[in-house]
Amino acid sequence: MTQIAAEQLLAEHTPALRNFLGARCRDADLTAEMLQEVAARLVTATPRLSLNGNARGYLFRIAANVWRDHLRRELVRRRAAALMESGERALADAADARLLERELRTAVRDAVRALPAAQREVVELRQQPGLTFQEIADRLNRPLGTVLTQMRAALARISAALENYR
Repeated sequence: MTQIAAEQLLAEHTPALRNFLGARCRDADLTAEMLQEVAARLVTATPRLSLNGNARGYLFRIAANVWRDHLRRELVRRRAAALMESGERALADAADARLLERELRTAVRDAVRALPAAQREVVELRQQPGLTFQEIADRLNRPLGTVLTQMRAALARISAALENYR
C-alpha cells in the first residue's frame, strides 16, 4: 500500500472512526487525539501493509487497539494516583527526585536538539498547546502522513536516547 492510498483510506473512513472512538470515550478532544494515533499507526504500517479487501476492518482494528491502549494507560495513571494519595513513601527523597527530574529534562532537551531538523520542527510545534498534527502539517507545508512519520521517528530516537532513564 502506498502512502497516498493510506491517506485516502483514512480520509474516507475518518467520520466512521470518529463515531467509533467518540462513542467509547465521549470526549471530543480525546477522540481527536486517538484519531491522530490511528493515523500515525496506519502511516507506520503502510510500507509493510497489504490489505486484502478489508481496509475498513483493518482501520477499525487499529482504532480498537488505540482505545485499549488508552484504557491501559488510564489504569496505570489511576493506580499511580491512588499510590500517591495513600501516602506511601516515594522511591527517592525529595532532593534526589528534583535532581533526577532536572537530569531527565536536560537529557530530553539534548535528545530533541540531536534530532534531524525536519523531525525537530515537528516535535517543537507539537509542544504548542492545542496544535493538531494537521495544523502542524499545514504550517510546515508537508503532507499529514509525512508529519506523522517524522513524529513517530522522532519519538523513537528520543526514546532510544532516554533508555537509561527508564
